[in-house]
Amino acid sequence: MDLALTEAQEMLKNSAREFLERECPPSLVRAMEDDERGYPTHLWEQMAGLGWMGLAFPQEHGGEGGSLTDLAVLLEEMGRAMLPGPFFGTVVTVGLTILDAGSDFQIQQYIPRLASGALIGTAAVLEENAQYSQDGINMSGELSGDSLQFSGSKLFVESANTADLMLVPVRTSGSGEHGVTIALIPGTASGVSMSALESIARDRQYEVSFNSVSVPTEEILGGVGEGWPVLKRSLDRATALHCAVSVGGAQKVLEMTVEYTKQRVQFGRPIASFQSVQHDCADMVNAIDSARLATYQAIARLEDGLSADREIAMAKVLANHAYKWTTLTAQQLHGGIAFMEEYDLQMWTRRAKVAELKFGTSGPHREVFAQSMGLV
Repeated sequence: MDLALTEAQEMLKNSAREFLERECPPSLVRAMEDDERGYPTHLWEQMAGLGWMGLAFPQEHGGEGGSLTDLAVLLEEMGRAMLPGPFFGTVVTVGLTILDAGSDFQIQQYIPRLASGALIGTAAVLEENAQYSQDGINMSGELSGDSLQFSGSKLFVESANTADLMLVPVRTSGSGEHGVTIALIPGTASGVSMSALESIARDRQYEVSFNSVSVPTEEILGGVGEGWPVLKRSLDRATALHCAVSVGGAQKVLEMTVEYTKQRVQFGRPIASFQSVQHDCADMVNAIDSARLATYQAIARLEDGLSADREIAMAKVLANHAYKWTTLTAQQLHGGIAFMEEYDLQMWTRRAKVAELKFGTSGPHREVFAQSMGLV
């Protein structure tokens, strides 16, 4: 399996880095932490003009016809820049899920607008138990004539304040894998309300409440009671692709740390000349490269239509470790300045903690990996 980037992917990587360094510096990210919307509309429009939202969608639906690996390359650069906004939810958790399991009507209705950036999407999956599993879907829904009605609440819904379209799994019958139904609803549908949640990353996350929301059956994704396989594939894709975001963030932190240790003088010489500091930086490189390799291997298997549970689990564990450990080690090597709000490093550190929790902590993924190896 050749995981080297193609010439076109290298060009995408370099152009994305140049654009984000210019248009999304840490000063903008810092400002967006206090912004009500959470991202600048002009940046979203610029990204749409570059075709980024449509990168992984087919050309016949208004996209660029790229691959999941192309998208991962772009997401790695976005993680490096801490890009604020609803790109991941719009493209990955909503757009690719509709493309995977949507009816012809749903694909024609939503994909061109998602690919152009005209429509913003988000997924409302987690409930009080915060499980990314079939047992985590308990919000009750009921079919009544030609509509699906449901009430309840979902937690940690990203960018719900600006979402035009929400993907909402509910339970219409049964238990476990059976009886999960996925609804597509407008973000401003009658009966939808939301309240902001505090996040250590200071991004836009919400508790979304649904009060007798009614959805026509043509807006059910994947069939009544048959939504879990669709949601499982969606979560698998999202987990693997979000690992690329983590790898990008960790890579930037490593580069910041190496540059700082070259400049920071102690005992008459740069601290980068001390062996223990060099060992820490070398360990950071090893952790990041391992996570990157595992991430792109998992994505390659998804592209090829192969089973990737083991590879996704390994990528998630390694990406969690790489991002968290790299930022914490960087904090130590920077010393006291790293803990100052005015210094940029703490922004990556906070996002590393959120990334560790998103799409499951390392524990459940270690369990999946162990089972795939026949160890449990």
